[in-house]
Amino acid sequence: YYIIMQLLDTPNPNAKKLLINHSQEVGQYLDLDNFNQGDLEYELLKASGIESIFVGPDFYTLLKNSSSDWSTVLKDINNILDTI
Repeated sequence: YYIIMQLLDTPNPNAKKLLINHSQEVGQYLDLDNFNQGDLEYELLKASGIESIFVGPDFYTLLKNSSSDWSTVLKDINNILDTI
């Protein structure tokens, strides 16, 4: 099960680090094809503006497209996190 701790800024203005316990392989990019609707990863990948998710040890790096505004993206992400 997931334990969400924090969503942090990174040096990249188009990336945020989500501190989370997970069972994914470190160093990979997550793909929608590997998850089902309702899975946290699937929902994050479908969030407005999110382009990809990179897996690190105990974190995911959420990468948004440069044309999206973080305030909109974070609203979607927070709604997703509130449902788990």
